[in-house]
Amino acid sequence: MQLYRAHQERKGDVGAPIKLDAEAQAHIEKHRKLQEDLTDEMVELARQLKESSLMMNQSVQETEKILDSTERAVEHSLASTGRATSRAAEVYSLTSKTTCFQWLLIFVMTCMFVMVVLLIRIT
Repeated sequence: MQLYRAHQERKGDVGAPIKLDAEAQAHIEKHRKLQEDLTDEMVELARQLKESSLMMNQSVQETEKILDSTERAVEHSLASTGRATSRAAEVYSLTSKTTCFQWLLIFVMTCMFVMVVLLIRIT
């Protein structure tokens, strides 16, 4: 029963202010100051983190723009390369026909030259 009364008395004193000595007050003030300093430091770190994330976001957006323009340039280059390749194939086809014709013409001219030389020698 005494234990119950002691417990009830303690419960009744919960709202009452607690008397602390100077050393305890200094200790509490020291921890309060540390807590305030930590809070200030956390606020500063949060601000720096926000700035860093905003800068990173801006950097990512700029990189995305550069990549988009590079992609467009590559697509344009590929289209130009495709056109140049088809044109080169066309020119090569025409050149091979022309080359055959040129060799045939050179052969005919050589034969005519030889015949003219032989004709001159015989007569």
